[in-house]
Amino acid sequence: MRSMIITPNPRDPEVQVLSDIFKKRGYEVKYFIPSNVKVKIDNKQFKEQFEKLDPYGALVRGFGAAATQKIFFRLDLLNAMEEYGLKLINSRESLEIASDKFLTSIYLDRHSIPTPKTVICENPNDALGSFEELGRDIVLKPLYGSKGVGITRINDKGFAENVFYTLAQLNQIFYLQEFIEHSNRDIRVLVLGNKAIAGMYRVSDNWKTNIHSGATMEPIELTKDIKNLAIKAAKITKTEIAGVDIVESERGLLVLEVNSIPGFTALQKVTEINLAEEIVSYFLKNATL
Repeated sequence: MRSMIITPNPRDPEVQVLSDIFKKRGYEVKYFIPSNVKVKIDNKQFKEQFEKLDPYGALVRGFGAAATQKIFFRLDLLNAMEEYGLKLINSRESLEIASDKFLTSIYLDRHSIPTPKTVICENPNDALGSFEELGRDIVLKPLYGSKGVGITRINDKGFAENVFYTLAQLNQIFYLQEFIEHSNRDIRVLVLGNKAIAGMYRVSDNWKTNIHSGATMEPIELTKDIKNLAIKAAKITKTEIAGVDIVESERGLLVLEVNSIPGFTALQKVTEINLAEEIVSYFLKNATL
């Protein structure tokens, strides 16, 4: 039997852990590396890459950071694979929504999922006005990105002016969220389909709670409300395997982000559940159209 993992880096430790699980179950693992692909517009040639997959699908663990045209091409590759009948987990649509903070915010708001007040714009004057509107204490985030890279808290008008007008010269989009007081911690929940499998607190000595930025993991007993909110957020963003970030606030639980290629190494340290086993099991059970 053969299975496929879509990844920019087959040597990634989490990809290797997942690969080992597949191999223990008798699967040969084939890696689809988007940056290495050459596509000849030929039905037979394209389909040959996916022969003998069982189930006829691929587990998506990323397609790499790249310039805009390359990102569009790699998303097009996923679209082409789906056109040829492969079930991708997660789907191209999921990756588009969850990788784009603007779209994620729109989908969450459209379905009444509680989330921080947010403004997205191109004009620096609009951004400055929104800084005032959002309470003069905001978090500026890149539209695309993960691990907390490029996220900046701004609570000074002079600093805001400098940042906004500088970024405008670089043709950047302004994604602005009100800062939510959260006691320097948030919650990450791993969702697989209709189940919230595990969760953890991410605790920091400052307002940034990403593990990549130095936060530490603490166990959490997921409440019914947290589970339901995480599952609903994942479903609304069409994300079958999701890492949902939730913050506890004075207004209750708020969803910050939905991650369509969630890491599991940190979470594994605070749960006895074998997360890689659960991910592979979910994929094998659901990777059929």
